[in-house]
Amino acid sequence: MAEYMLTNAELAILSLIAEKPRHGYELEQVIEERGMRDWTEIAFSSIYFILNGLVKKELACATLRPAAGRGPAKKVFSATPHGQKVLHDGIWQALSTEGRGDLHFLLGLSCLPLLTLDEVERAFNQRNTFLASKISEISHHPTLTLSGIPMHVYAMFEYSLVQLRAELAWSQKFLISYLTGGKHHEQTGS
Repeated sequence: MAEYMLTNAELAILSLIAEKPRHGYELEQVIEERGMRDWTEIAFSSIYFILNGLVKKELACATLRPAAGRGPAKKVFSATPHGQKVLHDGIWQALSTEGRGDLHFLLGLSCLPLLTLDEVERAFNQRNTFLASKISEISHHPTLTLSGIPMHVYAMFEYSLVQLRAELAWSQKFLISYLTGGKHHEQTGS
């Protein structure tokens, strides 16, 4: 079977049906409850389109379940074994690659429970290594050694470095907390 590069919407929907089989309306409820629309591109009208695409790619399957009480049977979707592997690979990719302010990374974070602690550690370590490398690369960029560098040019380098350093610091702190079973942090972000 071909390997798939999942869109954020596909990754989000596939992760939800990998948690447990769900029908479209239930997916809408979970997306709303978890505030997923803040960091995914899933419109209510596209849920079934995405689900049917996942079925077509053999990443999900659909079964009819009788409705509780009266009413028509509901089509319930679940991840196939191949879908589980593609999801796993998609989560790994979202966590282990750099992308400042990346919604894809946030989606990967939302799926952390689907990876083992070892996999989370390896993905974050790969991402942290990349971030550290990028910091070094930008810090030693030849433009920064030029005399009379315009302020706006320097600002672009400085801005990138501040973002990268903050992301690396957060990532290292989070990983330690996650691996040691730390409780979620207070709302102050400490």
